Amino acid sequence: MNQKPLSFPITTSNQGDGWLFSATTLVNPFFALLDAEVAHRLAVSAAARGWVPKEKRPDPSILGLQVWGRRFSNPVGLAAGFDKNAEAVEGLLGLGFGFVEVGSVTPIPQEGNPKPRIFRLRKEGAIINRCGFNSEGIVAVAKRLGAQHGKRKMDETSSTSSSSNEDVKHGGKAGPGILGVNLGKNKTSEDAAADYVQGVHTLSQYADYLVGSVLCVKFPL
Repeated sequence: MNQKPLSFPITTSNQGDGWLFSATTLVNPFFALLDAEVAHRLAVSAAARGWVPKEKRPDPSILGLQVWGRRFSNPVGLAAGFDKNAEAVEGLLGLGFGFVEVGSVTPIPQEGNPKPRIFRLRKEGAIINRCGFNSEGIVAVAKRLGAQHGKRKMDETSSTSSSSNEDVKHGGKAGPGILGVNLGKNKTSEDAAADYVQGVHTLSQYADYLVGSVLCVKFPL
């Protein structure tokens, strides 16, 4: 029996924010002229302010999966390292990712390695990241995630009456998507285990899963 390959429609100008997705082709050359870390900061700031495209179409059901009791709308996610300080979770999930992982988050704020520390490999279309766990620290990240969590709870409460109990809901503590938090140790810490324990105790209430970065070649353990 002949079977047709699976295909999914591409967002067009009259679907969702398709024109914003298309506009990135005009913006990207500008970002390429900037210092790599400056471009990164601008991208995070734009996502934090909602100045990024928003995917409004639901994911095809065939992409859904369940892992560790969490329902992912799709298996494509954003790894830790982009939104290190949980500034843009809502905006990044709105791009259509099935999950977003923030961090690495260290107990005490630290600057990371001296700049420059992000280098473009233009021919390969890649970068070298030598940031060294630059982090605003657990307290700052907990405040942001706590505020976001409270806002989502209020939104969910106000929309309960208009939603059906029979609806299949994907996502977790971050609302429509899955939120992971990547935990790191401070460079000068004398007790790495205590650093991770502090991260678990402080941030687990906001995360659907936690990741411990127990080895980092960017600075000596």
